[in-house]
Amino acid sequence: MCDQIIPKNGLILFAFKFIEISNNMIGIGFRDIMQSRNYVNCYDIGQGTYNIFYNGQCYNHDQQVNIVKSVAFKFTTNDIIIVEVDIKKKYVKWTRQSTNQSFTLSIDTSKDLYPCLHLCGKCKVEILNQMFQ
Repeated sequence: MCDQIIPKNGLILFAFKFIEISNNMIGIGFRDIMQSRNYVNCYDIGQGTYNIFYNGQCYNHDQQVNIVKSVAFKFTTNDIIIVEVDIKKKYVKWTRQSTNQSFTLSIDTSKDLYPCLHLCGKCKVEILNQMFQ
């Protein structure tokens, strides 16, 4: 979980490059819920996060219709995934930079949200500091 809170106003973009990939997820989450679970298995209904899995499956806090379904896009080694969040408009959007494929979910904004990654197995991820559009 990243330390920087997602601002309540305006649009925020952040990106990660997957240098080595295993069972990775990328998204946003409620720190308090994840902490209460010791940051373990925080990807199902009611468990505090909105994520896409590297194989295109969606895992999220409150949308049973999308849970564990291949509704997003797949990503792999050397992919850059850009995450766009707008708290006022209540959405998170993931974009695969190389193909411009994207997937959007509505989000619960009742608590503070933070960028997060789920890393499992052998993996290496780079946080990108450049601006994305």
